[in-house]
Amino acid sequence: MGIHVNDGGTFKRANQVYVNDGGTWKEPHEIYIRDAGTWKLVHKLFTISSNQTNYNLYTALGSPTVPLTIRVTINAITIKATNTSSNAFTVGNFPAGTEVYIINNGTLLGAGAQGGRGTDYNNNNGTAGGTGGTALYTRIATKIQNNNTIAGGGGGGGGGGWRRYSVSSGKTSITETLPGSGGGGGAGDTPGAGGAGGAGGSTASVAGAAGSSTAGGAGGVKNQSVGGNGGGRGANGAAGSGGSNPTGGGLSGFYINGNSYVTWITNGTRQGRTTGWQH
Repeated sequence: MGIHVNDGGTFKRANQVYVNDGGTWKEPHEIYIRDAGTWKLVHKLFTISSNQTNYNLYTALGSPTVPLTIRVTINAITIKATNTSSNAFTVGNFPAGTEVYIINNGTLLGAGAQGGRGTDYNNNNGTAGGTGGTALYTRIATKIQNNNTIAGGGGGGGGGGWRRYSVSSGKTSITETLPGSGGGGGAGDTPGAGGAGGAGGSTASVAGAAGSSTAGGAGGVKNQSVGGNGGGRGANGAAGSGGSNPTGGGLSGFYINGNSYVTWITNGTRQGRTTGWQH
């Protein structure tokens, strides 16, 4: 529905509307129209001013049932996901015909992925680093003025391979066996955990380190079994290496899932992968 104005004979949808209040032009926060005896919200200004997790705009606005125009301003806050299966910011299931305009002055962060587990001794059961989480998800027309950062979570580092090696002790050579080291966790405001080291062998393995908000965690390293480092914001995790059967690093998360629905007014800092073509 929304508000349309006649511009030179063509009706165009208005993103910003002002009313004259006592000689002063003001932008109303809400505009309603009367439709068959029922007042319906068709234009909404909204500000997000505190940190949020797994935020859903549609739910926050009370699940509207008619299409409308929404202009949401995100202040200098952080909106994050609590795990890689959740989105930091979901536009939501608005009625067809809704148009959303996002002015982002904050940081939207997907969750970091877990590092891969090191391979057990004499085995091929290590796990690859996980895939980072999504920052922003939309399936309706969305315009974005990104004045700050939208970043997918970092991918987890891969697990290191197992090794068999000799250690000299005087005139004697001893064979040692080592399971693989764990990969580092990916970056995110909910960072990924480090991967566990593998099991078995005569020498204990080393786990990977957890990521942080901005950086991936370091992979475990022991006797040339090397877990891959976790990826930073919007970066892939590194593959594990050394020994037998190391595993690959995980992919970064999407900074935007649903890019075909988005018109970028200002790109800002965008880190990670994207889906779809770009307006």
